[in-house]
Amino acid sequence: MNLKRSITLGVFIILTLGVVLSRFYLNVQSEYWDGKSKAVETAYEKSIMTKATKVDFFYGDEPFQIVYGEDKIGQNLIVWVSDKEVHSEMSDEGFTEDQVRDVILKKGQDFEVQRVIPGKLGQDYVWEVFYKRQEDGGTRHFYDYYKFKDGQYLDTYRLSLQ
Repeated sequence: MNLKRSITLGVFIILTLGVVLSRFYLNVQSEYWDGKSKAVETAYEKSIMTKATKVDFFYGDEPFQIVYGEDKIGQNLIVWVSDKEVHSEMSDEGFTEDQVRDVILKKGQDFEVQRVIPGKLGQDYVWEVFYKRQEDGGTRHFYDYYKFKDGQYLDTYRLSLQ
């Protein structure tokens, strides 16, 4: 009888812990999911986007939600959404993500691209490329910025060795 009571208590504790942790997770993530939903709604209202496929977050001088999607005839579109502005560009009218990746790989074969996302640097809409490279003494991370329209190089931020 004592073994049965211990098993019941153990199952109760595990179930209670599972419910509490899942509620905590949902509570923590709800703000993130709400931000994505609001960005998509704003993109639908203030641009020609009719279908959203992905949302990224860009944290620069001003944070943006980057909404990828299509217009009503299926052309790819990217929309930058912030608290202050909404800006959209047709994907094929600018420098592409693949072209930006190629530029980085031409700089050095030992560069490992971690992420490429649209963003804004100063007044320019850009591609932000986050990459790393092994150097003597450790790994160095870099942020490169290229104009979204034509791929013109703007700046590199070099982080300390890790």
